[in-house]
Amino acid sequence: MEMKDNRKFGLNMKQEEKNLNDTLFNEIISTYNNPRHLMHKKMTHVLKYVQHGEALIDVGCGIGEFIVRLKDRFHTLVGVDISRPEIEFAKKRIGNSPNVFLHCGELESFHFPDEHFDVCLCLDVLEHVSDPPRLLQETHRILKRGGSLVVTVPNWYDIIVSKVLRQNPLHIHTFTPWRWMTILKKNGFNIRFYKAVDFPVIHSEFLSKKIPFLGMCILIVAFK
Repeated sequence: MEMKDNRKFGLNMKQEEKNLNDTLFNEIISTYNNPRHLMHKKMTHVLKYVQHGEALIDVGCGIGEFIVRLKDRFHTLVGVDISRPEIEFAKKRIGNSPNVFLHCGELESFHFPDEHFDVCLCLDVLEHVSDPPRLLQETHRILKRGGSLVVTVPNWYDIIVSKVLRQNPLHIHTFTPWRWMTILKKNGFNIRFYKAVDFPVIHSEFLSKKIPFLGMCILIVAFK
Protein backbone atom coordinates (compact mmCIF):
# COMPACT_ATOMS: atom_id res chain seq x y z
CA MET A 1 0.00 0.00 0.00
CA GLU A 2 2.84 2.35 0.93
CA MET A 3 4.65 1.59 -2.34
CA LYS A 4 1.51 2.45 -4.33
CA ASP A 5 1.13 5.71 -2.38
CA ASN A 6 4.78 6.62 -3.03
CA ARG A 7 4.37 5.86 -6.72
CA LYS A 8 1.21 7.98 -6.88
CA PHE A 9 3.01 10.79 -5.01
CA GLY A 10 5.86 10.62 -7.53
CA LEU A 11 3.46 10.80 -10.47
CA ASN A 12 1.65 13.75 -8.91
CA MET A 13 4.95 15.54 -8.38
CA LYS A 14 5.94 14.99 -12.01
CA GLN A 15 2.58 16.28 -13.20
CA GLU A 16 2.85 19.32 -10.94
CA GLU A 17 6.35 20.03 -12.26
CA LYS A 18 5.09 19.69 -15.84
CA ASN A 19 2.21 22.09 -15.12
CA LEU A 20 4.65 24.63 -13.64
CA ASN A 21 6.90 24.31 -16.71
CA ASP A 22 3.95 24.73 -19.07
CA THR A 23 2.86 27.87 -17.18
CA LEU A 24 6.38 29.31 -17.40
CA PHE A 25 6.72 28.45 -21.09
CA ASN A 26 3.35 30.02 -21.91
CA GLU A 27 4.49 33.16 -20.12
CA ILE A 28 7.58 33.19 -22.36
CA ILE A 29 5.34 32.93 -25.42
CA SER A 30 3.40 35.94 -24.16
CA THR A 31 6.62 38.00 -24.08
CA TYR A 32 7.21 37.21 -27.75
CA ASN A 33 3.68 38.43 -28.49
CA ASN A 34 4.04 41.67 -26.52
CA PRO A 35 5.28 44.48 -28.84
CA ARG A 36 6.72 46.40 -25.89
CA HIS A 37 8.82 43.51 -24.62
CA LEU A 38 12.51 43.08 -25.49
CA MET A 39 11.89 39.48 -26.60
CA HIS A 40 9.36 40.63 -29.19
CA LYS A 41 11.69 43.34 -30.46
CA LYS A 42 14.59 40.90 -30.80
CA MET A 43 12.37 38.40 -32.59
CA THR A 44 11.16 41.04 -35.05
CA HIS A 45 14.73 41.94 -36.01
CA VAL A 46 15.83 38.32 -36.31
CA LEU A 47 12.87 37.38 -38.53
CA LYS A 48 13.63 40.37 -40.73
CA TYR A 49 17.16 39.16 -41.48
CA VAL A 50 16.50 35.44 -41.96
CA GLN A 51 15.88 34.64 -45.61
CA HIS A 52 14.35 31.51 -47.15
CA GLY A 53 16.58 28.48 -47.62
CA GLU A 54 16.98 24.72 -47.58
CA ALA A 55 17.95 24.09 -43.96
CA LEU A 56 18.05 26.05 -40.70
CA ILE A 57 19.32 25.05 -37.27
CA ASP A 58 18.37 26.85 -34.06
CA VAL A 59 21.04 26.19 -31.42
CA GLY A 60 19.45 26.68 -28.02
CA CYS A 61 15.97 26.63 -29.53
CA GLY A 62 14.19 26.59 -26.15
CA ILE A 63 10.43 26.33 -26.57
CA GLY A 64 10.73 26.51 -30.36
CA GLU A 65 9.42 30.03 -30.96
CA PHE A 66 11.65 30.70 -33.95
CA ILE A 67 11.11 27.22 -35.37
CA VAL A 68 7.36 27.88 -35.25
CA ARG A 69 7.68 31.24 -36.96
CA LEU A 70 10.20 30.17 -39.62
CA LYS A 71 8.96 26.71 -40.55
CA ASP A 72 7.41 27.94 -43.81
CA ARG A 73 10.70 29.50 -44.97
CA PHE A 74 12.84 26.33 -44.96
CA HIS A 75 12.53 22.77 -46.23
CA THR A 76 14.20 21.46 -43.05
CA LEU A 77 14.40 23.00 -39.59
CA VAL A 78 16.39 21.55 -36.70
CA GLY A 79 16.18 22.69 -33.10
CA VAL A 80 18.72 21.69 -30.45
CA ASP A 81 18.56 22.44 -26.72
CA ILE A 82 19.93 20.90 -23.53
CA SER A 83 16.61 21.38 -21.71
CA ARG A 84 14.36 18.35 -22.11
CA PRO A 85 11.23 20.08 -20.73
CA GLU A 86 11.63 22.87 -23.29
CA ILE A 87 12.19 20.42 -26.15
CA GLU A 88 9.11 18.42 -25.11
CA PHE A 89 7.05 21.61 -24.94
CA ALA A 90 8.35 22.65 -28.38
CA LYS A 91 7.40 19.25 -29.81
CA LYS A 92 3.89 19.67 -28.43
CA ARG A 93 3.60 23.12 -30.02
CA ILE A 94 4.89 22.08 -33.42
CA GLY A 95 3.12 18.72 -33.67
CA ASN A 96 3.86 16.36 -36.52
CA SER A 97 5.53 18.78 -38.91
CA PRO A 98 7.47 16.58 -41.35
CA ASN A 99 10.18 19.21 -41.89
CA VAL A 100 10.95 19.91 -38.21
CA PHE A 101 13.38 17.87 -36.08
CA LEU A 102 13.93 18.67 -32.39
CA HIS A 103 16.77 17.18 -30.35
CA CYS A 104 17.75 17.36 -26.70
CA GLY A 105 21.49 17.53 -26.05
CA GLU A 106 24.71 19.36 -26.87
CA LEU A 107 25.16 20.44 -30.49
CA GLU A 108 28.38 18.48 -30.98
CA SER A 109 26.75 15.21 -29.89
CA PHE A 110 24.57 15.00 -33.03
CA HIS A 111 27.41 14.99 -35.57
CA PHE A 112 25.63 16.95 -38.27
CA PRO A 113 27.31 16.81 -41.70
CA ASP A 114 29.83 19.43 -42.78
CA GLU A 115 28.37 22.50 -44.54
CA HIS A 116 24.80 21.31 -44.11
CA PHE A 117 22.81 24.37 -42.98
CA ASP A 118 22.06 27.67 -44.72
CA VAL A 119 21.28 29.50 -41.47
CA CYS A 120 22.26 28.99 -37.86
CA LEU A 121 20.46 30.84 -35.07
CA CYS A 122 22.32 31.26 -31.80
CA LEU A 123 20.02 33.53 -29.82
CA ASP A 124 20.75 34.37 -26.18
CA VAL A 125 23.04 31.35 -25.98
CA LEU A 126 26.72 32.32 -26.06
CA GLU A 127 26.58 34.12 -22.72
CA HIS A 128 25.45 30.85 -21.10
CA VAL A 129 27.98 28.34 -22.46
CA SER A 130 31.31 27.65 -20.79
CA ASP A 131 33.27 27.57 -24.05
CA PRO A 132 31.82 29.90 -26.73
CA PRO A 133 34.69 29.33 -29.23
CA ARG A 134 34.07 25.60 -29.19
CA LEU A 135 30.37 26.10 -29.95
CA LEU A 136 31.18 28.62 -32.67
CA GLN A 137 33.67 26.25 -34.29
CA GLU A 138 30.97 23.58 -34.51
CA THR A 139 28.43 26.02 -35.98
CA HIS A 140 31.08 27.12 -38.49
CA ARG A 141 31.67 23.49 -39.49
CA ILE A 142 28.00 22.71 -40.13
CA LEU A 143 27.21 25.98 -41.94
CA LYS A 144 27.40 26.08 -45.73
CA ARG A 145 29.94 28.41 -47.27
CA GLY A 146 28.22 31.78 -47.40
CA GLY A 147 25.70 30.62 -44.80
CA SER A 148 24.47 33.04 -42.12
CA LEU A 149 24.96 32.98 -38.38
CA VAL A 150 22.50 35.14 -36.43
CA VAL A 151 23.52 35.87 -32.84
CA THR A 152 21.91 37.82 -30.02
CA VAL A 153 23.80 38.58 -26.81
CA PRO A 154 23.27 40.99 -23.90
CA ASN A 155 24.99 44.35 -24.19
CA TRP A 156 27.12 46.36 -21.76
CA TYR A 157 24.44 46.58 -19.03
CA ASP A 158 24.80 42.85 -18.44
CA ILE A 159 28.33 43.44 -17.19
CA ILE A 160 26.79 45.46 -14.35
CA VAL A 161 23.85 43.12 -13.75
CA SER A 162 25.71 39.80 -13.95
CA LYS A 163 29.29 40.59 -12.94
CA VAL A 164 29.05 43.54 -10.59
CA LEU A 165 25.63 43.02 -8.97
CA ARG A 166 25.67 39.22 -9.57
CA GLN A 167 21.94 39.18 -10.24
CA ASN A 168 22.15 36.71 -13.11
CA PRO A 169 24.52 33.82 -12.34
CA LEU A 170 23.40 32.01 -15.51
CA HIS A 171 25.32 34.54 -17.64
CA ILE A 172 28.85 33.16 -17.58
CA HIS A 173 30.24 35.61 -20.13
CA THR A 174 29.55 39.34 -20.25
CA PHE A 175 31.39 41.13 -23.06
CA THR A 176 31.15 44.34 -25.04
CA PRO A 177 29.82 44.13 -28.64
CA TRP A 178 33.35 44.49 -29.98
CA ARG A 179 34.63 41.59 -27.88
CA TRP A 180 31.80 39.36 -29.08
CA MET A 181 32.53 40.25 -32.70
CA THR A 182 36.25 39.58 -32.18
CA ILE A 183 35.39 36.11 -30.86
CA LEU A 184 33.22 35.46 -33.93
CA LYS A 185 36.01 36.57 -36.27
CA LYS A 186 38.61 34.42 -34.52
CA ASN A 187 36.39 31.41 -35.14
CA GLY A 188 36.07 31.92 -38.87
CA PHE A 189 33.10 34.25 -39.25
CA ASN A 190 32.85 37.51 -41.17
CA ILE A 191 30.68 40.22 -39.64
CA ARG A 192 27.94 41.46 -41.95
CA PHE A 193 26.61 44.00 -39.44
CA TYR A 194 25.59 44.49 -35.84
CA LYS A 195 22.92 46.61 -34.23
CA ALA A 196 21.42 47.27 -30.83
CA VAL A 197 17.89 46.28 -29.92
CA ASP A 198 15.96 48.47 -27.47
CA PHE A 199 17.38 50.93 -24.95
CA PRO A 200 17.46 50.70 -21.14
CA VAL A 201 14.74 52.38 -19.08
CA ILE A 202 13.26 54.61 -21.81
CA HIS A 203 13.03 51.85 -24.46
CA SER A 204 13.94 54.09 -27.38
CA GLU A 205 14.64 52.47 -30.76
CA PHE A 206 15.94 55.84 -31.94
CA LEU A 207 18.63 55.92 -29.24
CA SER A 208 19.52 52.27 -29.78
CA LYS A 209 20.29 53.15 -33.42
CA LYS A 210 22.22 56.31 -32.60
CA ILE A 211 24.31 54.89 -29.74
CA PRO A 212 24.18 51.11 -30.21
CA PHE A 213 26.88 50.38 -27.62
CA LEU A 214 24.34 51.49 -24.99
CA GLY A 215 21.47 49.31 -26.26
CA MET A 216 20.03 46.47 -24.18
CA CYS A 217 20.81 43.67 -26.62
CA ILE A 218 23.16 43.24 -29.55
CA LEU A 219 22.13 41.47 -32.74
CA ILE A 220 25.05 40.29 -34.88
CA VAL A 221 24.61 38.86 -38.38
CA ALA A 222 27.72 37.08 -39.64
CA PHE A 223 28.54 34.71 -42.48
CA LYS A 224 30.96 31.90 -43.23
